[in-house]
This record gives sequence, structure tokens and C-alpha cells, in this order.
Amino acid sequence: MRVKIKYNIQRKGNQMKIIIIGGGVSGIFAAIESKRVGHQVTVLEKKDRILKKMLTTGNGRCNLTNLDVSYKNYNSKFVTEAINGFTNENFIDYLKSVAIFTTCEGNRVYPQTLKAQTVVTQLLEELEELGVEVITSSPVLKVEKENNKFTVYTNEEKFVADRVVFATGGCSSPKLGSDGKSFAILKSLGHKVTNLYPALTQITSDSKDLKSISGVKVYSKPRLYIDDELVQEEEGEVLFTDYGLSGPPILNLSKAVNIKSGNKYIKFSLVNYSDEKVKDELYNMYYMLSHYSLKRWLMGIIDKKLVGYICKKLNLYQDIPMSNIDEKAFEKMVEEILNHRIDISGTKGFDNSQVTIGGVELSQVDEKTFESKVVKGLYIIGEALDIDGICGGYNIQWAVSSAVMMSRNL
Repeated sequence: MRVKIKYNIQRKGNQMKIIIIGGGVSGIFAAIESKRVGHQVTVLEKKDRILKKMLTTGNGRCNLTNLDVSYKNYNSKFVTEAINGFTNENFIDYLKSVAIFTTCEGNRVYPQTLKAQTVVTQLLEELEELGVEVITSSPVLKVEKENNKFTVYTNEEKFVADRVVFATGGCSSPKLGSDGKSFAILKSLGHKVTNLYPALTQITSDSKDLKSISGVKVYSKPRLYIDDELVQEEEGEVLFTDYGLSGPPILNLSKAVNIKSGNKYIKFSLVNYSDEKVKDELYNMYYMLSHYSLKRWLMGIIDKKLVGYICKKLNLYQDIPMSNIDEKAFEKMVEEILNHRIDISGTKGFDNSQVTIGGVELSQVDEKTFESKVVKGLYIIGEALDIDGICGGYNIQWAVSSAVMMSRNL
């Protein structure tokens, strides 16, 4: 479907015909910024709508960026030029230019309305006002270059352009458009693509007991072990699900789960205190409240749903008096509460992941302009590159920073 709108932008400098492949976050910001500087812009999107994936970010609330952004939030220092050239503060101000006001929860930045639809609607309005041509349901099949001109072939048409921008994302959430097929086109043009894995996705377990506690949340410090070696520790809200675990710290651990082999499990406390502090308190309560039933004793410490779950694991009756639990059994219970173990079977994969590990090798792209070193006039931005950030708004920040810096260097 074509969208053509008239516009009255005063063109400055050498106007070029730009084809942007991909109507996700990086593609749309690249389109807006390229149009603002006076280029003729066409966005080719394979799905029936643009910005579909953005609607799902931050559980539909759209975690736009973070107040604390540095290269340490990503897998490579390659991001430094872009995130310093177009910072989180620049992004927040930029959003105001399209009437998107923001609010913060901790360091996480969201639209004031806490609705991703607000962001999408305002960006669509900006595209219309600028007169950006958007063609949906148009998957790109092939890109060729001859005599400094590009020919881009879709399922129905072919387009000639001075510059081509790949903003195609990775393999994450293929139902929303990022299915990884564009990497084959980039390879055909001489680019190398690293191994691809899902990241920021839920972790699965074969435990049959998790269904009874699905929906329970605990603020904790989950630790990932592989072959009994501590690999990574995170902090935040852990969510029990019928299939395993979710929540921001779990999403951050999923990267290592996907790329490393071995016997994997996660340990974390079921109470919102440090292990050192709470252990002494639990022992004091054990002696002071020995006349309590186990159920009554546990209900003041952990979520009500976890009581039956823990008792089942320890083969203890909920109605047993605390005085009938010897110190050895109590010590085992404390260990179960403070260092609870969940064995891992895998992750929810690309279908449920927010970002892709891997992409076009960074050595083949200029970190300031995002122009390919293999094909002049071709640009690669966002998740199509071998860049991934942790959970917390960092991946949208990267998508936008790379898009804006690329557009300003066309």
C-alpha cells in the first residue's frame, strides 16, 4: 500500500533518493531525519503496518530509553560514537519535537501516557506531515548496485535509489516482521553475518510444579550457573510462569543461556532481603515462634502461593508446628528459600525474544556514518548489526541513535 503526501520542505544541498528497507524503530527514525534534511525518502516494509514491534515493547508501555546509557550496556564499544553523538537526553528532546512527552520509572523512560500506541501514532503523524512515502506489504527480495545506483526489487515493483539503508532488524519476533531473511540479501552483497541467537527472552524449565505459582513475583538477585560455575548475576523482579521464569533480570540472563552449553540452573532468594540479613532473622523467628504452624510462619515471609510450593518440595505438612521441625530440616528450608534453584531447559526462542544476538560483522561498517565498507552508498543500522543491549530501553536508544547519526551523515 502506498502513502503519498505533499510536503513543503525547503531542500538544502544535494537531494538524494533514499530507500529504507524496514519500517521498525530504526527505519522510521532514519526516514524522519533523512526527510528533515531534504532527501526524497521511501520506506519499504514487508508487513501490512509499520512499527508493529514497537507496540509490544515495555509490555505495551514502550520503554524508550534509560537515564543511564553507556557502551557498557551493550556487547561492543562500537556503539560509543552513536550514543554519544545522539544521547538519551537528545532523544528525549527529539521526542518533544513530535509532541511525545516522557516520564521515568527509576532510570527507565516511558511516554507520559505509558502507552506504546501514543508513540506510534505521533510518529505516523510526523511521517505524514513530512511526506515520507511508506509502502507496506512489500518484502524486499534483492538489491543490486550498478553505476553508483541501487535497484531494489520487491515482490511487486523495483525501485532505483542513490542510497539504500538496511534497517531490517534481526530474527526476533518474526511475526512482527524481523525474521532474519534480509541477512541473505546482505550476504549476497558481500557482507559477513555472525551466528544469530535470541536474547531478552523468557527462560524455560521442565519443572511440573511451577504452574501452581505462575504469576508470583519476587525482587531478587538471580544467579545463572552453568556446570556449577557462576556465569552471571542480575537484579530485579523475577516472575514465575507456568513454563519457567520471566522478568527483566531473567531476560538479561537469557543471552548466556542461549550461547553457552552445559547443565544450567538459576538460584535466587524468594524474599526481598539480602541473604546475610534475613538468615539471622529467620533463625530468630524459628525459636521465638515455635508454636506457629509452618504455614502461618511462612506466610509472613513469602508469597502465599509459595507456601504450598515450598512445603511440597521439602515434603513437610503445612500444619506441622515449628517446634516439630528440627534444626537440620529448618536449615534445609532456609536454604530452599534463600537459594532457590530452578533447573533450566532452554528459552522461549526467537518467537518471544526482544532482540537478536549477532548480525552484520561490525568491522564491515563505519561506526560514525554506518556506511558499509563493502558496498559504498549502502548503510546498515540498528539490530541488523551485531549489537545487542540489555533490558531497560537500551535497544530502542541504539536503534534511534544509529538511525539519526546515519541520516545526518548521508
